[in-house]
Amino acid sequence: MVGRWERVRAHAETLRLYDLVVVALVGGLGATLAAPVPQVRDVVLAMVSGLSGCAGALYAADYLTRADDVVDKPYRPIPSGRLTASAAKWAAALLTSGTLVLDAVVAWHSLVFVVLAGVSYAAYGAGLKGRGLWGDAASGFAGWTCPLLAGACFSSAWPQLALLLPALALGLQGTFSNVLLAIHDVDQDRRAGSRTLPVRRGVRTSVRVLGALAATSYLAAVSTPLVLGRPAPPVFWVLLLGAAVTAGVVVAGARTATGKSVARHLCERVLLPGALWTSAEPLAGGALVVAALSVVVSAPRPMLRPGTAGERSRVGRDGAGA
Repeated sequence: MVGRWERVRAHAETLRLYDLVVVALVGGLGATLAAPVPQVRDVVLAMVSGLSGCAGALYAADYLTRADDVVDKPYRPIPSGRLTASAAKWAAALLTSGTLVLDAVVAWHSLVFVVLAGVSYAAYGAGLKGRGLWGDAASGFAGWTCPLLAGACFSSAWPQLALLLPALALGLQGTFSNVLLAIHDVDQDRRAGSRTLPVRRGVRTSVRVLGALAATSYLAAVSTPLVLGRPAPPVFWVLLLGAAVTAGVVVAGARTATGKSVARHLCERVLLPGALWTSAEPLAGGALVVAALSVVVSAPRPMLRPGTAGERSRVGRDGAGA
């Protein structure tokens, strides 16, 4: 019998704070970059929309991939029995409905990108996860590109063409993130028959793909202030350099120290959108980076902890973080 506290912990694991905070940051970034003088209300609502949409997607992803997780990730909330599939399905439906209502009332154009994100997540859970880089790109598009463009609609009717460049930078970072996690889980995915990029092409090739994704992402990011017509303040360059160096360290350690590389990458995922935010609002962007990093560093992440399935199941039960 699963107790109430175990169910609460299971929901907390599914709602990965290190993911939620990034999507909120990216959604607010879209609203910030889309207007010469963004309104605080618009930025906050874009962040709330990103949070609820991401939370719904996380529940949906765990629900859709529960069959694979029984084999290769039995420590996760649904396979371990601490969260029922029905509860995950209803949570996904309610949170997604809330996002749709908010966006329809405040910025209905954003629904285009919310729907695109939902379709991409559904496709990933339904089969694209086993299609190698295609699945990684779908995850990056849904989790990074779409929230930025949806957030932009809270400040402007439609995202301007120039925003496609930061959307590309963040989409590539999201793809990078999924490839890195696939490297981290390569043995489990191989046992489960999930044909991720590392399973299909090997870890060495996947690390080369990581390097190419990072290089292209940061090339797009460094060009963003110029394309948007905004002079980049010093804090932009400091954060962007820190993010790029961190990405390089992640790539260098991806083959031999994937656990540490994943932990470092979680911080890099904050630094890149934070740097882009400071190109428009240096003080607000810097403060948000500090706040987001504090959440990422302190948030428990048992589902990312390396070890055997049995060890991870115990970690999920006792709530220890990585």
